[in-house]
Amino acid sequence: MENLELEDSFSKKENSMKNVIVRKARISDVDRIFKIYSENIEYLDEESKNWLKSIIKKKSRRARIYVALRRKKLVGFIIFYKKRKEAYIDAFAVDSRYRGLGIGRKLLNCIEQTLELEGVKRIYLSVKNRNNNALGLYLKNGYKVINIVFILEAGLDNLNGKLGELEGLKLKVDSVKKHNEINSKIKLLDTSIWSNLTWDIDDSIYKISKEEATYITIYSGKRLIGVARAHIDKNKVVIERLALSYYKATDSLITIASAIKTKITLKPKMKIRIPVDSSKASLLKALIAFGFKIINSEYVLCKDFSSIEEN
Repeated sequence: MENLELEDSFSKKENSMKNVIVRKARISDVDRIFKIYSENIEYLDEESKNWLKSIIKKKSRRARIYVALRRKKLVGFIIFYKKRKEAYIDAFAVDSRYRGLGIGRKLLNCIEQTLELEGVKRIYLSVKNRNNNALGLYLKNGYKVINIVFILEAGLDNLNGKLGELEGLKLKVDSVKKHNEINSKIKLLDTSIWSNLTWDIDDSIYKISKEEATYITIYSGKRLIGVARAHIDKNKVVIERLALSYYKATDSLITIASAIKTKITLKPKMKIRIPVDSSKASLLKALIAFGFKIINSEYVLCKDFSSIEEN
């Protein structure tokens, strides 16, 4: 979900790449990754540094960090997820002092080649709507805009819509570290494309990380209505995953939103933030009626290797 950075390297000589290598990240790289991330994407706190360490410690093929080194100095990184034949680039940045040398392009190409060899057919990423340079460069590298994700936010005092009915439902609120994995055979509608590709491996990373998140799971009898994973970030409750029953998804959404408002301990004036794909029009309409406002948006791009092969 983070802003992706890529530098224009087409005007630079290819021999500048002789001193650049790409490899998997090591624990000793975390401080440098943390610095580049904070300077180029957004500020991270110390808990986020622990999250980076946890991804590396997990040694999972589902979530990985690769780095680019120039003359042995770490100058860029990329964080990506893989789920069967699809992958998602979560964060990508190059030290601003080393842009224009083709480092970002080499790092991206290396990851694409690695994933293609592993059988991945599609790679997704997101670009914030004001980052036109990154958007243009990804388009030049074969990515296509396939969707838009709206970032919705509401203050607790602004949630003026009708609350969903919680009485008679089985509602469980627990730490992500204690949360039992939901049966993978249960099909749910994720509100954003990236959570569908990342939520399960993120759950396992949380269990070894110092970072914390809260799970809300709601059942009506034996039927799962929906599930939400919420992370408190300063004055915001960030809904990292929101997945709903396909049956009456809009009703399920309002029920989950009501549970977030009433069952998570929140401070006054805190805001709730939820990402929703533009294709889910009925869910967007329901959230806006409930008091949410669109505060930002991100382009979702995809590179489809199968279509490239056909051409």
